[in-house]
Amino acid sequence: MLTGAPRGVALPDPQPELLADLLAARVNWVTGGATAEPADTTVLVVLRELDPAGLVAGAARFAGGLGTAEADRWRRSWTRAVFLFGDPVNLRPGDVRRSAGGAAWLGPFTGAHRPGPVRLLRPVTGRLPKLADGTNGRPLWIATAGLSLVDYLVHLHHTVAEAVLLDRLDPDEPLRLLHRPDLDPAGLGAAAYARVLPGPGGALRPYTWLSETS
Repeated sequence: MLTGAPRGVALPDPQPELLADLLAARVNWVTGGATAEPADTTVLVVLRELDPAGLVAGAARFAGGLGTAEADRWRRSWTRAVFLFGDPVNLRPGDVRRSAGGAAWLGPFTGAHRPGPVRLLRPVTGRLPKLADGTNGRPLWIATAGLSLVDYLVHLHHTVAEAVLLDRLDPDEPLRLLHRPDLDPAGLGAAAYARVLPGPGGALRPYTWLSETS
């Protein structure tokens, strides 16, 4: 597994400086490893339907099953993933790296190379439907205000995959998804991992927050 910023970040107040530290830690993890050269690597995720819990479980096990060299190249590509709508049963078995419920993971692929049948699938589009909170596992909070379906999938997938690669999350550990319009770190306790990016107005916003403990 890859190593990165120190485990656990306690945020007593949602101060911009602390959110900036979380963002800087991710940038350093991606760019400050054994080599500073970027990579051009993409993972494809084929979805038959929207199943956030299934996506989380599959993403964690996919990331946990990567070899060291594959994980390093994907890290240096910012764990880039492309989401497509389609039925995984129609994919060639040899192309599928991991499957979970109605989803399948393919790759990582270098450059523009993709399996032929994937080119016939539809890109994921649409707005986020109403989502119910999960009931079991360590809390993973997700800020949903203003997100499209693609935005939601991207934030969720990055968080789970990167937490696994950083050894902040066991690939088989269950997570409880908790959806809120916005997240206030002051009320969420320490984070094992958090995804922080500039929001629509430019201020840093926590999009996901994986709790340190259950």
